Amino acid sequence: MQYLHPNPSMKKAFGFLLLASALLFPGCSSVEYNSTNAPRMVVVVERTPFFHNGPAQGNGPDLSLVKGDVVEVIRKEIGYSFVRIEDGQNGYVANEALHLAPTPNQPVSQPAPSVSKPSPTPESKTGSTNQAVKPTFRY
Repeated sequence: MQYLHPNPSMKKAFGFLLLASALLFPGCSSVEYNSTNAPRMVVVVERTPFFHNGPAQGNGPDLSLVKGDVVEVIRKEIGYSFVRIEDGQNGYVANEALHLAPTPNQPVSQPAPSVSKPSPTPESKTGSTNQAVKPTFRY
């Protein structure tokens, strides 16, 4: 049986790939908030589970939050946020069930602002446009 001995250039390449992957993929990320910058979020689905110890706890959800419930985000993680509900309990809620709550002086059902479209230009008729598309951001 013959063994292949790695050459020095392969060792360097492997080391470079290992370093690059460590820098590019730092692991699970989360965003911590404090009491001054914690975003207020509102539940936007009909019903979502609330877990005291995390979504992987063995006994199922502890509570259910309903559409319109307001929470304060303490830490946002991948998939779930650690939140404080209005009665002071802390737990985890799915990120897709939450959206930013309206500010206190903003009504909940505010109509969307009307946006006027620019008149077509000769470039847009030929298929080439130089207009930037504004991305929509979700929490």
